[in-house]
Amino acid sequence: MIDLKQIRCFMACVQTGSFSKAAELLFTTQPSVSKIIKSMEDEMNVSLFERYAKGIILTPEGKRIYSYAKKVMENLEKIETNSITRKTVQLSVSYNPSLWFADIFIDFFHEHEKEEICYQIYAAGTREILQRVQERTDDIGFIHVMKNQLPAFQYYITRNYLEFEPVLQTDVMMYGGKYFYKEKEKNQERIKLSEVRLIRSFIDEFSPENYWEMLDEYGNVLSDMDAVVTTNSDYIMNQLLKSSDLVNISGAYPGIDQEKENAFRFSQDGKVLYGYVFRRGEKMSDTASAFIEFLKNNINRGRK
Repeated sequence: MIDLKQIRCFMACVQTGSFSKAAELLFTTQPSVSKIIKSMEDEMNVSLFERYAKGIILTPEGKRIYSYAKKVMENLEKIETNSITRKTVQLSVSYNPSLWFADIFIDFFHEHEKEEICYQIYAAGTREILQRVQERTDDIGFIHVMKNQLPAFQYYITRNYLEFEPVLQTDVMMYGGKYFYKEKEKNQERIKLSEVRLIRSFIDEFSPENYWEMLDEYGNVLSDMDAVVTTNSDYIMNQLLKSSDLVNISGAYPGIDQEKENAFRFSQDGKVLYGYVFRRGEKMSDTASAFIEFLKNNINRGRK
């Protein structure tokens, strides 16, 4: 049977590319490392490394074993981390990139700063959020869903033992940069979609962008826009919208005067549902419930 001592030794060899350097890393001797690797190879009946005078290189079989060993060490790290923090309340949350959500979390953190809570906050696309909640990496996930997407979305999450609870319905808005509007005869004329460049978050089959097949007044389709920047960084999104001619299309920010935000309603019919995903049939922790309640109570507050 392969044990953790062998796996740690194997990973050290891969990391350093040398039995002697691995020995230094493990505070042992080179013959000891060689013996451990040889015993590991014998037990699995494979050759893990090609041996050369200047070092070692993984064999094809060694590369395959490395991918498994890496997962073992990652899971071991999670177990060890859990043993350290098990006496501390934990809250793991994922969310579609949003400055508004980030501000809400920061305020929640400060309100509960004296409590022993360990937070894990992760920005991701919709599909990844669903996977993280399903696999119990996160307690809850906050996402945007187009209203016309909801039936198909509900079917998927039901099959995967998840539930979606909407907390807000907003319009589809176009947020623009400093060149978003152009002046013509003292009246603001909205720029044609074919004339603007888009900054957006990473998309997947559940992202609202896949359901924004709407036309502007010139007959341009949203999907035809040129996506110049794709990012999951709230900071990059915000800074580029402030300093460039890029535009972003998303659900309206709750509680914000859209005119002051240099934005306009993109479609009268397009509606976005904002809410959270959780595991069906499981009771949420008190901290997760408190965070959801905090978010609901602050849903109409503008960003700072």
